[in-house]
Amino acid sequence: MNSSLIRIGLIFGSRSVEREISIMTAGKVYEVLLSLQDRFETLPIFLTTEGTWLTGEAVRDLLTVDAEIRKLAERGAMAGPDERVRLDAEKLRLNRERYAPQLENLDRGLSATGVEPLFLSPDPSVGGLMPQQERKGWLRKTLHPTIDVAFPVIHGTHGEDGTIQGLCELANLPYVGAGVAASAVGMDKLISKLVFQGAGLPVVEGIGVTRRELLEDEAAVVQALERTLSYPVVVKPAVAGSSVGIGVAHNAVEALSLAKRAMRFSCRVLVERAVQQRIEVQCGVIGNHALTVSECEELISSGEVVGYRDKYPENKKPGSADLAPSIIPARIPQALSDEIRSIAAAAFQAIDSRGISRVDFLVDSAAMKPYVNEINTMPGSLSLTLWERSGVKPAELIVRLVELALEAHRDKRSTQFTSTEGKALVDRRHLVTPGK
Repeated sequence: MNSSLIRIGLIFGSRSVEREISIMTAGKVYEVLLSLQDRFETLPIFLTTEGTWLTGEAVRDLLTVDAEIRKLAERGAMAGPDERVRLDAEKLRLNRERYAPQLENLDRGLSATGVEPLFLSPDPSVGGLMPQQERKGWLRKTLHPTIDVAFPVIHGTHGEDGTIQGLCELANLPYVGAGVAASAVGMDKLISKLVFQGAGLPVVEGIGVTRRELLEDEAAVVQALERTLSYPVVVKPAVAGSSVGIGVAHNAVEALSLAKRAMRFSCRVLVERAVQQRIEVQCGVIGNHALTVSECEELISSGEVVGYRDKYPENKKPGSADLAPSIIPARIPQALSDEIRSIAAAAFQAIDSRGISRVDFLVDSAAMKPYVNEINTMPGSLSLTLWERSGVKPAELIVRLVELALEAHRDKRSTQFTSTEGKALVDRRHLVTPGK
């Protein structure tokens, strides 16, 4: 280990319906980090579907084969018919013979190339990654030197929602992206809508429905919905991402069906008025204090909403945006673009975000009125291509994010966590009447 390098823990996978997307994101970030070996040393850490933390050559191999498959897909998107068939066959072979077996073996904790179970101790005095199989002696044994910065790229639950950020806070470890509260609020579409409303930002009308309410009285749920909104409505899980479980309902029967499907992914559902004549736009924000806002990106959907297949098509063209198909810059008037970028910065500040976030908008194309749809913290906000089109190359973006993580950690260290009042209370505790 070169002591002059910053050691990055690239954390991905986990218990989430979006874990395959997490692997894709980790592969992209890993490629960039490998190009910065003069500055960073990278330790890839994979979290299994059971929540076990793993590292080792098997984890590196998974990211390597993911990059190979991605490059074949990009070449195939630009190739002629015959070459595309050949490249698709090679892509399927790699997936069948290397990627799928490697992922399955990692989830089972098995690998021919070597795997090491470990976990991050929440005790900051330990300051290391602990061997999972030796928990009895975890206070005395470390498997790896301390990582300097955590780079979590876990999409969705158990990662993007403030949980991994909380662990890093307990461990006193710098980490890339938003803090605990901002990550949790950004992940929860119902709570973030309330925050945006409180900040005076424009949002589409909507209501929340809990799983318990739906199970106890479907008719009452429909009545509450129809008192507030008119069809069509958009139904989506309150806590989920990548457009998982989202759909458009045109009547009560469809609304109930979609709500039940969305409840599979979240215990609460958000139902909103559908903006029928709409343009979907997003832009990124970087910074802790001084903010930089990207160009606006226009998303193109194949249906009534931008769905999972729109965001992650099988044949993505080289140089196209991370969420495809899309157009950068968006085909909107400059004044509207400036307004959206200003609102994006305000949304970033409203949830007290830091590092990087991406703000998604619905634009009523008849009135040219923008509404904040949601905010994505790490890693949904990375959008490497969007930032590159905005003048920030992938390597520059990753370096900046690490710098912002270290800056945020320095800010935290200036916070006092003890008080003379508390000490005085302890010193005179013998004077306090029991039960008072």
